[in-house]
Amino acid sequence: MSMDEAHEDMTSSPGRKWPMSPVNTLLVGVCVVGAVVCFVLGQTIAGTALLLGGIGGGLGAIFARRGTSGDLERVNSLEYADERDRAAAVKGLAAVGVMALILSAGQLIMHVIVDTDPLSRWASIGVFLALTVCWFLANWYYVRKG
Repeated sequence: MSMDEAHEDMTSSPGRKWPMSPVNTLLVGVCVVGAVVCFVLGQTIAGTALLLGGIGGGLGAIFARRGTSGDLERVNSLEYADERDRAAAVKGLAAVGVMALILSAGQLIMHVIVDTDPLSRWASIGVFLALTVCWFLANWYYVRKG
């Protein structure tokens, strides 16, 4: 089943497709809801960052579905057209995972050096451990899957 076929169930009319994948719809929704929460709590910088991320991601996903979009546009927006796009995305997301582990470890070290509040430190520990466990489990699964 292609991504386009999966979207047909999400539309109100049989001839019209949803403009982006379910993953992108979820990502944009989380960014927009997060932005609203940030704005309500007075955190305008974080709210603006989330809102811009949601708008940029949504527009990128919509434009990637055009017939004239290139490989890079489709892969960057998680709108894969074929197995070649998926293979490129797997490698790109693996690199993002490595960078996330490195940045998370750096953030945790910084929390220790600066002696920040316990909540921030524990949140940093939780993110680092979650990334590490996820990496281990993903490797375990895919090595056995073949």
